[in-house]
Amino acid sequence: MNGSVRGIHEPSEYSLLRVFAVRPGIVGIRGVKSEQYLCMNQEGIAQGMKKFSNECLFKERIEENHYNTYSSLRTGFFLALSQQGQLRKGKRIGRHQACTHFLPRKP
Repeated sequence: MNGSVRGIHEPSEYSLLRVFAVRPGIVGIRGVKSEQYLCMNQEGIAQGMKKFSNECLFKERIEENHYNTYSSLRTGFFLALSQQGQLRKGKRIGRHQACTHFLPRKP
């Protein structure tokens, strides 16, 4: 895998993610099939990495609408995907925008 991040509308073997607690309110996210950690660099671009680091820590928040948002603990930028599944740069996005809202699924 090349570490690229995108969204899809239909489940695939690469869409299953494991969200794990690092400490209260702080999580890491790892692709089950890719075995890569979801990380965000200082420019707000998310990418998959083989090694877990501070760039891979996210603040998880359950919003009023029961969706989850994830912001980089390091930069504060939000993880966001367009309706077409394209990654959006986190530094241009706020937590109230729909592109940052994720609904957890059971495998």
